[in-house]
Amino acid sequence: KVLETDHFDWHFYPSEGEAVEDAARMGERWYERFARTFQHEFEQRKPVILYADHPDFQQTNTLSGFIGEGTGGVTESLKNRVIMPLTGSYWDTDHVLGHELVHAFQYNIAQSRRGGGLQGLMGLPLWLIEGMAEYLSVGREDPLTAMWIRDAIRRDELPTIKQMTRESRFFPYRFGQALWAYIGGTYGDDAIIQVYRRSLRVGF
Repeated sequence: KVLETDHFDWHFYPSEGEAVEDAARMGERWYERFARTFQHEFEQRKPVILYADHPDFQQTNTLSGFIGEGTGGVTESLKNRVIMPLTGSYWDTDHVLGHELVHAFQYNIAQSRRGGGLQGLMGLPLWLIEGMAEYLSVGREDPLTAMWIRDAIRRDELPTIKQMTRESRFFPYRFGQALWAYIGGTYGDDAIIQVYRRSLRVGF
């Protein structure tokens, strides 16, 4: 079945109707927030494909390649659609949906006239892309990221931006989120979007 809302087409199993209505409300709430943050609107509705649970999601034929247990959702850059499972937890579904919709905005901006194209996006470091998605979907204060940062400081392994960009051993989600939280907290979220848009055009 398909549920149409202002900015999304929600594809789902009929048995999941109630949970999908909740997800659709979450999605529109995220859209309003991110449209303000990114100062950007979608030109047309985007498809969101929702699976009943994670095993169903892992067996999807809408994606090529293996989907691991740790993958919460996927946003396709070319088709600009979100594919994810309902998690059974309101908070988890809200977080994964928020995270993936940040990617939808990132891709949509990259593909826009002033965006620099997907080539510009593919050249950006993972911490910039994934860290931003975590920061904008979780917020400035996150116990999990705080634990990673404390542990890195204790072991004297807090990475520089150059290390985060060049070395894959630094987990981009957590360290990227921490850096964006610092930038957002110090200079405001506008600075985050300015850095992103400029990086698309001139590289990082």
